Amino acid sequence: MLFRSDGATIQFGIGTLPDAILSHLGNKNDLGVHSGLISDAVMELTERGVVTNARKEIDRGVTVAGSLYGSPALHEWAVGNPGVTMRSVEYTHNATVLGNLQTLYSINSAVEIDLTGQISAEVVGGRHIGLVGGQGSFARAAVFAEHGRSVLALPSVSKNGVSRIVHRFEDGIVSSGRADADLIVTEHGIADLRGVPLRERMERLIAISDPSHRSTLRSQSAF
Repeated sequence: MLFRSDGATIQFGIGTLPDAILSHLGNKNDLGVHSGLISDAVMELTERGVVTNARKEIDRGVTVAGSLYGSPALHEWAVGNPGVTMRSVEYTHNATVLGNLQTLYSINSAVEIDLTGQISAEVVGGRHIGLVGGQGSFARAAVFAEHGRSVLALPSVSKNGVSRIVHRFEDGIVSSGRADADLIVTEHGIADLRGVPLRERMERLIAISDPSHRSTLRSQSAF
């Protein structure tokens, strides 16, 4: 299980994978939310009594978010809701603020990850598609939280069958450093990279890559 802790505070990024993970948290209790954005999944978990924010170390009883990303129903639900507060990025992503959340679970996705654990979330096929975003800030806070974890979920291959786990980034752009890599998830399993040396990291990441790309990655990973 990726997510064991009742009472944890969750952050999640944009995309179908973070939302898919949220959809499987219905058996948890007293979850909190502190995130750069919230989606319909948070509204649904709140309505079901799963998200209560009752155990958060700060902003107790309140979901904190920087923006809303979802349906008109989500916007209607949030307006005037005393259980939701919108804050600027200076607060939602602030390292000092995040340092108070000792059971922070950061749930994000990425474009690619290399065999050392470096993460790219900005470039696809040489085309710049976005900015760094909050993944780095939240992942680092979750890694340093006493009871936190950082979860990065991505498919093992692109729609064109290109491996999303790579030997190195062709464009050289790194969105998040390898020191902040923790739990990496694909449809082939989970690679726990926390505190793991470089060679073992490579082996664990190759093990969750698409089987058709594993031999190539092994040959590229030799020191």
